[in-house]
Order: sequence, then C-alpha cells, then structure tokens
Amino acid sequence: MRLPQSLSWRLGLSGALVAAVASALLGGYLYASFEQQLLRRDDVQLLGKLRQLRQLLGHSSTPELLVSQTDYLRDTMSGESNALIEIRAAPAQGGRLLLAINPPGLALPRQLPVPIGQEAGLQHLTHWTTPEGVPAAALNAWARLGANEVEIRLARLYPERGALLADYRLRIATASLAAGGLAAALVLALIWHGLSPLRRLRAQTAAIGPHSLALRLHAADTPVELRPFVEGLNAMLSRLEQGYARLNQFAADLAHELRTPLATLTGQSQVMLSRTRTEAEYARLVDSQLQELERLNRMVDSLLFLARSEHQALAGELHCQSLSAAEELARQADYFADLAEERGLRLRCHGDAPLWAEPILLRRALANLISNALRHARSGSVIELMARTELQGDPSCVLLEVVNEGEPLPPEVLHHLFDRFYRADHSRHRDAGGSGLGLAIVRAIVELHGGSAEVRQFSEERIAFALRLPLSSRTGEWPPEREPSAPGQDLPVASRSR
Repeated sequence: MRLPQSLSWRLGLSGALVAAVASALLGGYLYASFEQQLLRRDDVQLLGKLRQLRQLLGHSSTPELLVSQTDYLRDTMSGESNALIEIRAAPAQGGRLLLAINPPGLALPRQLPVPIGQEAGLQHLTHWTTPEGVPAAALNAWARLGANEVEIRLARLYPERGALLADYRLRIATASLAAGGLAAALVLALIWHGLSPLRRLRAQTAAIGPHSLALRLHAADTPVELRPFVEGLNAMLSRLEQGYARLNQFAADLAHELRTPLATLTGQSQVMLSRTRTEAEYARLVDSQLQELERLNRMVDSLLFLARSEHQALAGELHCQSLSAAEELARQADYFADLAEERGLRLRCHGDAPLWAEPILLRRALANLISNALRHARSGSVIELMARTELQGDPSCVLLEVVNEGEPLPPEVLHHLFDRFYRADHSRHRDAGGSGLGLAIVRAIVELHGGSAEVRQFSEERIAFALRLPLSSRTGEWPPEREPSAPGQDLPVASRSR
C-alpha cells in the first residue's frame, strides 16, 4: 500500500505504528510476566498443601481417623475444589490405597517422590494438561503416617487460568489499539504544530516573485534544523536578485549600445537615398556604414564569448601551454608600441613568472588591459607591465599587473569596472570610451583559467589592474632555458603597426 504524499500523514501513521508496536510489545511482556507470576503462585500454593498434608499425617491421632472417619479427613485435607490427593502405603506394606480424593478419576503422574526430611521445591513439580485441555500440576512425596511411611500424590487442576489469561489478552489488545489510536492523534497534532514553520516559509516563498526579489525568509522564528536551509535560500535569493538586476541592466545597456549604431546606419541610409550622389560620396557612406557594422559584429562576438564563458562552454576547449609571462608582456608591449608613441606614452615590463594558460585567450586579456590603460593614461606617463609569482598566499598564484597613471576614480566605481557596458565616465562618447565589454571579457577569460581579476587604486593617480592565475604544478619551477627579463627595462618603440 502506498503511503499518502502528505508529510504530516506519513509521520502520523509512522508514529501510530511505532506506538502500536511498542504497546503490543509492552502488552506481550506484561502478559508473559503475569502468566509466570500466576503459575508461580499456584505452584507455591501446591507446595504449601504438601507441607500441610505432611504435618497432618504426622499427627498421632491421624492413623485412627484415616480408618474411622475417612470422609471427615478427606474434607479436611482437600480444603478447596480441584485438588486431587492419593495416599498409598509403602511398597513394603503392600502399596495399598489409603485415601483417594480424585472425582474426575484422572491418572496422576508418577515421579520420584521427595524423601522424608527434604523440603519440596519448585523443581519437583510436574506440569501437564488433562485430556480436556485443563492445565494441572502434580507433586509426589514421602510422609509419615504414625510409625509407617506413606506416598502422597498431590495434584491441582486450574480450569480458571485459561479464562483469566484470555480476558487479560483481550484487555491488552484493546489497550494496545487504544494507545495506537491516541498516539496517532497526538502525533498528528504535534506534527501539525511542529510543521507550522514550514507553512510560514511556504507563505513567505509564495510572496516572492520577479518584482519582489528583495524579500527574504525570516530565519529568526524557524527551528535550528531549518536555519541552514533558510539561510541557503536567502543566499540563493540574493544571487537571483543580483543576477536579475544585472540582466535588466544588461538589457538596458545593450539596447542603448545598439540604438546608436542602428540610428547612425538608418540616418546615413536615408541621407544617401535622399538624392543622387557621386560615386565618391557613395563610397564614403558605404565605408562609414561598414565601420558601424564591424563595430556591431565585434560587439556581438564579445557578447557571444561572454555568454559561452558564463556557461563554462569554453572550459573544455582550453588548450593550455607553458608560457613565460615576460615573453607575453613583451609581445603585447611591442604590439602596442606605435599607439603608445602616438599618445606620448611608454610601456615598461618588469619581472617574469611561469604561466600555464591558453595563449590566445591570455593575449586577448592582456591586450584589453593594455588598450584600456592606453586610453585612460595621462600623456607622458609610463604604463607598467609587471609579472611575479606569489607563493605566500593559499593557493599560490601568478600575478600579472598593468599599472597606469590617470584621473582618480571614486572608490564606489572600482568594483563596477569589470561589469558589462560599464564606463566610469558616462558623459564620454562611446567612440572614446569603447563598448564597455573589454574588461568584462578580461574577467571571463581569467575565471575560465580558475583565476580572478581585480583592480585597486593605490594612489590618487595610479591604478592597477591585476590578473591572478593559479600556479599549476606543471609551472611550479622556472624553465631552465628561460631567463627572466631585467626589472625596470624600458621596451624600445618598434616600428610594427597595429
């Protein structure tokens, strides 16, 4: 049979079953104890009857009474109904029957009699059942009748014992059923009261929706066992609220970012079609529209990359290699040298560290950081590209930093710099400020490698973007064939164009 789906009913039925089984076991124990006590009481009474008969037969006048007043002596020795007594002479004197009190005519069990002078005990008793199903007990013993020895065969029938035990069994069964039913009612009531925190939680969770994600479950009035569950739900709601807010902000930012190039393309197309133009004018308009389309393509590619990285779709496609941080920084510095020279900036590399990373993604992250630094660095300043191994932390990591001098940023802005479409200066035109996805891509790449990205402003004019990559066991030692670059060495400006 399948149990109900309700937790209250399941616990109630389980509690009732446990109570019924416990009551039945207790009733069985009480019944067995009562039966043993009843049997012991009857056996002790039978042993007392034997002592009484021995004392009576040992009286000096008993032999004459046994011959002259048999009926009187029979009534005196019986004393109660259902008592069976036989007194026989010793085998040396013929073994004749001297007295018989046995109305049913039952054959009493023959066993070794208890000797004269020995007190009979429970171990000398014999228990059996008559052909009519009546329980009985018997005892044989020697006694003195005047100067002679006689054998006493004493028995007792217990017809009332079966009825008494049957009534007791009925009472125990009734009590067990009543206890089970009462326990079920009590358990259901207690469970209903005990599950009231779950009903309150259900009401609280029912009130939470897309427009009320700020609500939280109350953990103060919940049991200790449910508090970790409630705290976990509240933490999940906090993450959902933040993710929902980021999603809404992302949708708004994406619409804002797409509106400008689409409006530009629409306006240019309308202008182009407003009148007949020369071939050169058409070429300029098409080239301008092509630039906008390329910008949209880059934005879409960046968004697709971020979407795949958030779902760890790229994690299985990483082909990591052993790299030198100095070589990677020098590669990027050489690539951006012309642009840095145009803006009056210098790139300087410091240090080295072994890396275990996917080369293309790492270079893309470094390129985004350096491009961001070139865009916001003060003219005439130096952009520092640094690498080192941090062995003191847990776990150890490789730290790559890009440090530049520029306008100071408010502290509340720093932790938003890696968000999508975020710009510290909202008044800046998007052509100057980029699409706002470069640093978000940097963070996604580092997290794919199991690391983290952070930014800190350690003076009014210096800001550092740091990439922390885990130190793999395969990169724990410096490759012997590589020499770290000298600290503080300025990278010469190369003629390579971007």
